[in-house]
Amino acid sequence: MSFREKNAWIALATYGVVFGGYFFTLWQAWDESYAQGLSIGLLVGAVVMLIIVAIVLNTLAALFSPREATAPADERETMIDLKAERIASYTLSVGVLCLIGALLMGWNAFLVANLLLASMVISELVKAIAQIAYFRAA
Repeated sequence: MSFREKNAWIALATYGVVFGGYFFTLWQAWDESYAQGLSIGLLVGAVVMLIIVAIVLNTLAALFSPREATAPADERETMIDLKAERIASYTLSVGVLCLIGALLMGWNAFLVANLLLASMVISELVKAIAQIAYFRAA
């Protein structure tokens, strides 16, 4: 398994666990009367946790394979990143367009903001899954 594939696995696990916990907690405690404060506080905690976990796991991966960590991406890895990014951008675009429609229909703005965040997280998960699939296929 290449270093960049390990990074994709780390991104998949980190986003899945941290934001899975964020959205699960938000879903259980959602109340429109204090949705803004709840979502902002949880979001700050989730972002801090995401940064800490990502730094720790990527540092550990780099320590176990220092040569691969400092090597520049080859042409195959660059193509894999570009293809995965394209798929993720389509996913994000669909989510954003659907949620613009939801806003126009009068949905709660804080709910839509959290669903936009969910669209971003889903697109990052799709990107990591696509990278892993491309690395495994090559």
